[in-house]
Amino acid sequence: MSISIVIPVYNEEKRIIPTLKSIINYFSQKEISYEVVIADDGSTDNTVKLIEDIKNDYPEISIFKIGRNSGKGRAVREGMLKGKGDYILFMDADSSTAIEEFEKFLPSLKQHKDVIIGTRKAKGANIIEYQPFFREFMGKGFTWLSKAVTGAKVSDFTCGFKCFSRKAAKAVFSKAIIDDWSFDAEILFLAEKFGYKITEIPVRWKNDRATKVNMLRDTINSLKGLLRLQIYNIKGVYEK
Repeated sequence: MSISIVIPVYNEEKRIIPTLKSIINYFSQKEISYEVVIADDGSTDNTVKLIEDIKNDYPEISIFKIGRNSGKGRAVREGMLKGKGDYILFMDADSSTAIEEFEKFLPSLKQHKDVIIGTRKAKGANIIEYQPFFREFMGKGFTWLSKAVTGAKVSDFTCGFKCFSRKAAKAVFSKAIIDDWSFDAEILFLAEKFGYKITEIPVRWKNDRATKVNMLRDTINSLKGLLRLQIYNIKGVYEK
């Protein structure tokens, strides 16, 4: 079994190296072939230089540049389509869900399940540090709306720790369009639309206080994204 780990980055100079080292350390103890695919979403700090430096010592790491800042959805989408592993996992640069949680996904991978996602909201999840109340409240609202719009029966749409078989990844992400934060709802909608069963795994998660999420802006954009999703579906954009 081989694994691709996709990490979208945008000005992550303070967080990306510890995350990469934790991935290298984890897989060095496993008999699993892996690659790390980093999608740079127009970083203007030292993120790219730091990654270029460390990848000289670790051929498993690669980076490609999107160019201008386009949104997490696009970075994840392009990274997932570049992944060559039997399974392709995307995770956040801040390791809010650490790579060690991938251990909990392995039984599902061995059962050849196509879509396995982390959840912070099901029994067995372990929240080390919660989000501020308002973010938590808005997140619950987005989950409720996402369920209504997509029909996906999942407890957590936005946990940034999702794994797809290569077949499912190519099917879903080749049709995905949304670039902003509502991309999570779109890809889970597409997974269900294309007949892939979604398996949720409770994970350990920690809020990162240095998050780049702007609650007002990103909430509005996410709601617009859900509306676009409905329009695209009605127009047949997502048909295979």
